[in-house]
Amino acid sequence: MNLNLIKESIEENVYHIHLDTEVPMHEHADCDEVFYCIKGSGFGVLEDGEVELNVGDTFVVPAGTMHSLRSDGDLYVVAVLIPVDKIICHCKQVSFGDIRRAMVGGARTLEEIQEITGAGTGCGGCIEKVEKILAVACGCKAVSMETVVNAVKDGADTVEKIGEATGAGTECGKCKALLQNIIDTKK
Repeated sequence: MNLNLIKESIEENVYHIHLDTEVPMHEHADCDEVFYCIKGSGFGVLEDGEVELNVGDTFVVPAGTMHSLRSDGDLYVVAVLIPVDKIICHCKQVSFGDIRRAMVGGARTLEEIQEITGAGTGCGGCIEKVEKILAVACGCKAVSMETVVNAVKDGADTVEKIGEATGAGTECGKCKALLQNIIDTKK
């Protein structure tokens, strides 16, 4: 990836987390996220603990890590999403993006991913990670493939209708090609 493309892909946001704001646990499978506290205080939340945030503190969340934010008052953070194409299968050098592209092409099982990408056919240490990727349609909104397939079976026949029914595809939009493939294949 060239430097200009990386610069264009970086997304910055400023968030104000109120006492009553509930930020659901979610992940960005293909982006690292860096939070920088600019006002107030709060917590960066991970599955196994919390990191206190005060003015000037940072909270770094690697791609694929479930996380959230919370505050006991007001928390203002700058959030920077930095794209990465994390290697999932080191034996075969298969990245997260390779697996998602296979899914957009219709792969839904571990065996199909193995056939298309080679992931999981070396030492097998990545199989659990591959299965986790296969189970998620939208990481930003933590929407499972099963939830999206059920929405399609229930009549959601456009990406927008899937978004209305499940929330999938309504944050960063990177999963929209996969959502369209689910509509097209009904699986």
